[in-house]
Amino acid sequence: MTAREREVLERVVEGLSAKEIAIELGIAHRTVECHIEHLRSKTNSRNRAQMAAEAVRSGVVPMVRAGHVAA
Repeated sequence: MTAREREVLERVVEGLSAKEIAIELGIAHRTVECHIEHLRSKTNSRNRAQMAAEAVRSGVVPMVRAGHVAA
């Protein structure tokens, strides 16, 4: 996973939309969608929810609750 894909994945776990991620990272919405598709492919996930759940379960990114990282 690239550094940018990890940044996108962290924000997917936070529950941000592709548009919100694009604004936050200062990149195009379509670029975010491409990163999400690459991540889904790399993680063999059916959708964003499954991808995010697996990322948290495996410890790739920390779980987030109400805008705060869970301990």
